[in-house]
Amino acid sequence: MSEKTIEIRHKSSGMMRDAFKRLMRNKAAVLGLVIILILILSAIFANVVAPFSYDEQNLRQRFLAPSPEHWFGTDEYGRDIFSRILYGSRTSLMVGAISVTISSGIGTLLGAISGYYGNRVDNIIMRFIDIMLAIPNILLAISIAATLGPGIVNVMIAVGISSVPGYARLVRASVMSLRDQEFIEAARSIGANDFRIIMKHILPNCMAPIIVQATMSIAIAILSAAALSFLGLGVQPPMPEWGSMLSNGRAYIRDYWWVVTFPGVAIMATVFAFNLFGDGLRDALDPRLKQ
Repeated sequence: MSEKTIEIRHKSSGMMRDAFKRLMRNKAAVLGLVIILILILSAIFANVVAPFSYDEQNLRQRFLAPSPEHWFGTDEYGRDIFSRILYGSRTSLMVGAISVTISSGIGTLLGAISGYYGNRVDNIIMRFIDIMLAIPNILLAISIAATLGPGIVNVMIAVGISSVPGYARLVRASVMSLRDQEFIEAARSIGANDFRIIMKHILPNCMAPIIVQATMSIAIAILSAAALSFLGLGVQPPMPEWGSMLSNGRAYIRDYWWVVTFPGVAIMATVFAFNLFGDGLRDALDPRLKQ
């Protein structure tokens, strides 16, 4: 291994340590990270932490108020709301993670191709992206979900596709700023093909904004999935999902406030946490904000 390679790796690791230190100094980002970790652990160990199964019904205990036995009360079927929220965190986080993976994968590919080749290829891809941007994300997601039909897989596809334009625009701008750099010209001069240049040299230098965008997009994806489930186009019963819990409980909101309050708080806390962490991560990875 050459001394130059060692120096580059040492410099990269040093930049990562500096970014981590800046992130840890941001109290809001740390708070968001703590909430996210709690949510992830709750989702993983839901069957251990939850006192009841998510579909365990007891019609004699319908609409019980919050108590030591049922921390968040029970719903119209006598199911424990606290347990359903814990199991619902699995669904929401899975939908958020997979839909962001879909959108970031497709958007990054389109943006990289568009930004690298430019000219006619760029024009065709960007006009397609402009058409998608002309439709609000949630309306596009509703249209796709209505076409594909209700279900968790279709929700992830719908939310993922509706978020593609943001990644495509972001990656295109980053690639266009890098494609004429000297290290790209050096890679071409030694015979590297376009695929290798894009995958090995350009995209690794675009990862910071993509990671930040993905982190903040998880919150939007969870909100969109909850909205689709609220409209009946998302996760279907008896599988618990926070949006569908809100939809089922809205008829009882005047008399039994806890049926909709706690699922709503779960959505709010999750979105709040990802926004805090994403904002802090953006500041930490921005070299212009060194302190």
